[in-house]
This record gives sequence, structure tokens and C-alpha cells, in this order.
Amino acid sequence: MLTTFLAALFIAVTCIVVAEPRLLGRVWPSYLLAAGAGIGIAYVVVHLLPELAVGAEIVRRSTEGRLPYAELHAYLLVLIGIIGTLILRGMQHGLHGLAPRPRVRIVQPALSALIVGYLLAVRDSTEIGPIVLFALAIGLHIALNAHGLAVKLDSPQGGIVLAAAIAAGYAIGVGWQAPAVVIAGLVALLAGGVMTRTIHEILDEESHLVALTMGAGLEAALLLGVT
Repeated sequence: MLTTFLAALFIAVTCIVVAEPRLLGRVWPSYLLAAGAGIGIAYVVVHLLPELAVGAEIVRRSTEGRLPYAELHAYLLVLIGIIGTLILRGMQHGLHGLAPRPRVRIVQPALSALIVGYLLAVRDSTEIGPIVLFALAIGLHIALNAHGLAVKLDSPQGGIVLAAAIAAGYAIGVGWQAPAVVIAGLVALLAGGVMTRTIHEILDEESHLVALTMGAGLEAALLLGVT
């Protein structure tokens, strides 16, 4: 429990630091943001999706044959995470005749931070390594969101909100252990949201692809080397 608490605290503090007002005038280099995005994507593909496969089996067993193709429903939640992120992005930019709502930008990162805090609290792994890898990879994704929000909204509010969401998620996890099938669903939603937001927020230029590929490759090599 101490390890997960320190991991959640580390991510929350990092969100506040990277959104600090004196950093608002400094947009981090695009290659650095893209490399961080690649790390997040690689973690989702190499680690979270295999974890989701285990969750799909949990869903199948929990329904005891009452739900056709039950194991596929976990993957449908990945799709929901993707579509939900795209809908929020459309609202943010005022697509399809909607009035632009720039501050909607904060909703998806806040939900992801809430899920991350909760997943840290309920992780039953006794090994420190998996928790550290999760905190570094997904924590980096949350921190990049915090910095991006600070720059685009010209306010440290985003970092504070994400830090609070991490803390709230962790507090919920300490007080309530959800069934394994619910945890599998949260992992699926997180995976879909991380990949989709990364693609839309970071990959605006082809020049980013080199840094993203390097970040993803290094993270994948690290994950494969320690598992």
C-alpha cells in the first residue's frame, strides 16, 4: 500500500509542478512531447492490453454463459473510451455546429487521472516493479496532459484538477474494492482514452513520428526486458 500511495503522490505532485505558472510561457519541445506520447502508447499496447485479455476472461467467467461473447465486452469498453474521447474533442472545438467549449478539454484527462488513482489503490501486486512501470508510463501521460492544459488554458488549473483527480481516485480505491470485472472495464476505458488523446493532441506533424517511435521502442524494450 505504501508503494502505491507514493506512486499516486508522485504523479499528483508532478501534475502540479509541470503546470506551475512560471512554466506557462515555455512550451516543451514537440519531440519531447511526442517521445512521452510514444512511451504511453507502448505501455498501453505491451502491458495494458495483455492485462485486458485477462480481464476479458474474468468477464466471461463472471457472466457464466448468460452473456453471449462476454469476453468481447471488455474490448468494447476500449472502443467506448476511444469514441468518448473523440466526442469530447468535438465539443471542445465546436464541431458539427456545436458552440466551442475549450474547457471541455480538461474532462477526459481528469477522468483518466481518476481511473489511474483508483487502479493504483486497488492493485494487489506485491512486486514493486510493475507499480513503478505503471506510475512512470501512465504518470508521464497524465503529466503531459497537465502541461498541455496549462499552456493551452493559460492557467495552472488543469494540473491542480488532475492532481485532485488522482487523489480522489486513490481515496475511492482505498475505501471501496470494486469487483474484478469492474476493474477490467476501467483498464479498458483507460487504454482507449490514452491512445486516442495521444494521437489527437500530440501527432499534429509528421516530424513528431520519429520521436514518438523512439519513445515507444525504448518503452517496449524496457517492458519486454523486465517481464
